[in-house]
Amino acid sequence: MAAVMLLCAAPLASATGRTTDGAADGHPPVRGAAPLYVSDYADNDVLRVPPGGGEPTTVAATGLTRPTGMVLDASGDLYIADTGNNRVVRVPGDGGPQTVVPTTDLSRPIGLALDTAGTLYISDSFNDRVVKIPADGSGQVTVPTTGLLHPNGLALDGAGNLFIADFVNDRVVRIPADGGPQTTVPTSGLSQPTGLAFDRHGDLFVSDSGNDRVVVLPAGGGPQRTAPVTGLNSPYGLAFDPESTLYVAGFNNDRVVKLPMRGGQRTLPVAGLHAPAGLAVPQPGRDAY
Repeated sequence: MAAVMLLCAAPLASATGRTTDGAADGHPPVRGAAPLYVSDYADNDVLRVPPGGGEPTTVAATGLTRPTGMVLDASGDLYIADTGNNRVVRVPGDGGPQTVVPTTDLSRPIGLALDTAGTLYISDSFNDRVVKIPADGSGQVTVPTTGLLHPNGLALDGAGNLFIADFVNDRVVRIPADGGPQTTVPTSGLSQPTGLAFDRHGDLFVSDSGNDRVVVLPAGGGPQRTAPVTGLNSPYGLAFDPESTLYVAGFNNDRVVKLPMRGGQRTLPVAGLHAPAGLAVPQPGRDAY
């Protein structure tokens, strides 16, 4: 059960010998083509894979233990769920110093999402809740939810509705942006859902980790289908790039697979991954873990 291992395993020391991105000290760029960020859970670091592939560099984030979910804001600042340290850190896109997001009593934070106003949402997994940190500095607020058990990935749709992978309950729940009641998204046969991401059509993709697959929930409410991604073993993070290419973190496969819109799955040539968990891609309007 990979996701339980992810939450509960003891820290491991990194021994990859990777180099830091000398061009920008490993910090994410503010502009340019879209790279892919991968949280390398077992090696306690985050990698930046250049657009189109190439040698990855290590993001200059210090003191990470078991990093998982990530999200980028419009300025290129990278937020990382530093799960083993019960905190969220921010690595500025302009190369400034890393900071810790002001939160209270987090326990194993995993999923992250940002809305258009800059409010940061955090799945506070071991506290069975989701909290939000408003951009105006007014302080942490608990999102009204019911019955969550180890919430995992988060995603926001184009209308600002929040979707939560409710890991232990084998479901995805929806929290309306207008404050309406929580609902359960209609799904079939989910087991330990983890990552969530929306494509440009508004279809919701879910890492169905217990079934080693990614399922697709159409925006129009059509029947659930399985994404044509093969050979997965406990898929975790999901992300789309601006060209609608889907990326899937294969937690137990130590790899990230790429599925372009026109098909043709392939494994990214990233050596030395050990339990990749979170993914993030800079793009206008929305980022998701």
